[in-house]
Formats: sequence, structure tokens, C-alpha cells
Amino acid sequence: MGYETALLTDELRARQAMIQLADGSMFAPLAPDPAHMSPQAIACGLANACRFGGQTRHYYSVAQHSVLVAALAPGDEEIQKYALLHDAEEAFGLPDLPTPMKPFFPQFVEAQGRIGRMVLDRYRVDPGLKRVVKPFDTLALAIEKRDLKEASDGYLHDLPAPPDHVRIRPLSPRPAERLFRAAMTRVFEKGRAIDWEWLSARPGFEVRIREGRA
Repeated sequence: MGYETALLTDELRARQAMIQLADGSMFAPLAPDPAHMSPQAIACGLANACRFGGQTRHYYSVAQHSVLVAALAPGDEEIQKYALLHDAEEAFGLPDLPTPMKPFFPQFVEAQGRIGRMVLDRYRVDPGLKRVVKPFDTLALAIEKRDLKEASDGYLHDLPAPPDHVRIRPLSPRPAERLFRAAMTRVFEKGRAIDWEWLSARPGFEVRIREGRA
């Protein structure tokens, strides 16, 4: 078998390696089609994906994490669009790897990244906003460590201090899916940023609104 033939065979196998999405459509994670990356599919997949490789005291989804990151980010719709979709690749059959494991699986990480780039392109989100959102992703991690993980000085010890005005109340998958969909509707369709007042009116977080805090 020649090199070009082998490449064609690999591409065919990638297209044929498919999963069924919740809406019944078929999706090939290694040959992704952006047409299937609907808000419903993203919300469902992220709501069913547990953070920290499932190693939490209570189930806590990537969907709920994404809403928290958006709430922590500045009240700018474009920035919050990126925040909501910053882990969207985890919705489509390639679950996240714990960060220390990623260097050992470069092809898997690249396949995830391909999906993530396609999601951002489909929803016209600037990939350059990653550097803007990353500090808020890290701040969300600090809150999650405080609220969801057992105390350990040797684990994630270099995180910023978590803010005391928000606490996580973990949601099961279906409420988390509804929360994520509501956030997507507000930011993408209505063009309104998520603020603490909006978040406090929904399940999943205990928010203490300070005077002057929107």
C-alpha cells in the first residue's frame, strides 16, 4: 500500500468512526462537520461531561463550569461568547483529558482542538479571545477547588484566591443543560451579557450581590 493510499484509507476510517448525537444525527469526531454543532448538541454534551475526570464529591458539569467562566468574565458579549464555548469540543465524543495527561496524547488533543476551532468559526467567535478568558477560567478553577474538591496543599496550589460572593451548587445534567442553553440564548441571541443578578436568579450558584456589582 502506497503512502497516498494509506492516507486515503485513514481519512475514510476517520469519516466512518461515528457517534450518534442526542438528536439522532451522526457525527464523526475525527472528521467533524460544523453543521451538527448546534446549541442543543453542545449543551447536551457539556451537561453530560463531568469536570475533573469525574473525581468530585458531587457531579459537576462542564456546562455549569462554562457558565461560571462567562459570569466571571467582563460584561462584554463577545468575551462571554468565547467563555461559553471555550470547552465546547468536549461535547462531541472526545472527552477532556486531565491536564497532566495531555502531553502524552498529542493526536487526541489535536483532534479536540480541531473541533473547538470549528465551533468558534461556526459561531463567529474570535479565537484570539482565549488569552482574555484564560484568567477567568483559572479563577473558576479556584472556586471549584474550594467548593468541590477535598482540601489539599499539594493540588492546584498556585491558584488565585476564590471570590467569596459566589458559591457553586452543583447541578445534575438536565438542569445544567437548561442553564447553559439559557446562557447561550441570552448572550448569542439577545446580545445581553451575563451578570450576577441574572446568575443569582437561576439554579446552580449561590450569589451574594454587592452594592454596585451588576
